[in-house]
Amino acid sequence: MISINNYSEKIQEVNLRTLPKVLQGGHEFFLEANAWYKQDPTVTESIDLYIQKLNNHLKQGNDAAKRFVEKFLKMHDRTKTKHQLGLYIKSLQKAILTKQIRKSSLQARNITKIQEVLIKQYNGLPDNGKVRITINDAWRNELESGAKKVQALNGVGAPSLTEKNPKLTVKRKRSIFDSMNEIDEAPSENSFRLAGDLGTLMGDLERFELAITLEGDQGGGKTRFSYQLANGFADIDMKVAMFSLEIGRKSDLVRRMREEYLEAENRNNIFITDQLPEGFDTIRKAAKDFEVIIIDSWNKLHVKSTEFDRLRKEFPNTIFIIIFQRTTQGTIRGGTAPLFDSGINLEVVKVDDTFTNNYAVATKNRYGVTGIQYNITQQKIINNFEEQENGEGE
Repeated sequence: MISINNYSEKIQEVNLRTLPKVLQGGHEFFLEANAWYKQDPTVTESIDLYIQKLNNHLKQGNDAAKRFVEKFLKMHDRTKTKHQLGLYIKSLQKAILTKQIRKSSLQARNITKIQEVLIKQYNGLPDNGKVRITINDAWRNELESGAKKVQALNGVGAPSLTEKNPKLTVKRKRSIFDSMNEIDEAPSENSFRLAGDLGTLMGDLERFELAITLEGDQGGGKTRFSYQLANGFADIDMKVAMFSLEIGRKSDLVRRMREEYLEAENRNNIFITDQLPEGFDTIRKAAKDFEVIIIDSWNKLHVKSTEFDRLRKEFPNTIFIIIFQRTTQGTIRGGTAPLFDSGINLEVVKVDDTFTNNYAVATKNRYGVTGIQYNITQQKIINNFEEQENGEGE
């Protein structure tokens, strides 16, 4: 635990730049006022409160990170299926998304490395593949000593030196079958939900390799609905990049949709461009910096539809929401492969020319139910078969 007596020593183990601004301010106040700690009751009270909040913040992030590191260490010299790796990755990413693991955690660097290594192994495995995980001695020592530092910060044990250059080696082998005893994780722990009626429509989402297709009738409201989705993800503190390739970002229509569909407090999390200076690579670079990418529309990228699945696998932490245009025959342009590769297919249905009755409906949803209709103008569910079955819709 950090205290007034060991503050100067312990604070060196904390990455101050990753702390919330209020705690960064507390640190600055401590440096300026700690000399008067015993002389001024107001200073005493303020510093004690700051240190208490700092310890609570660090303990929350360190405890969660420590659990994931310990679980990873237990994988050493054991064989894991692709399914098991996927469950660990999903659970880890939910902890990061919900801020159970913070950038200020003492294990933040190792958590990032673990995530990168396991995602690389996951993407390299066939669906029925397995890996035997061997963590080399240098990295194991660093992970174990990092856990001891966490314990020391929480008042247990003593810190020890870490080693550099973490590395993971694996040996692969294939099998058609997995033992049911190996499926020991609960997928529901990895889920999150958007607020309100959008959450009802989409269900409990899993961020890992999540891709959403949005297609439907011309003039049905696909672009308007994409703004509502952008607002929904920004509302849970995700950073959203919108590629407005059909409508220039300086268009008055963009301004009106912003005013109508993006809540003021969410706009700082939403960014828009109508440019592709490096073509498709512009999308790939943005996927490294943003948590959600919205593309309106895919056809403007001038790439094959097979790139859709490659994109979501290359950037499994990024959520992709892609608008597809329809042909005169009613199929999406460029091929139907994205409809099979995505987790959710949303269809926008044009009811009449008034637009007020147009709705979105999930025709495929791995995370929820299909058939629920969401009125785009009203921004609410207009039928919910799930509630009707439970007697709540009567």
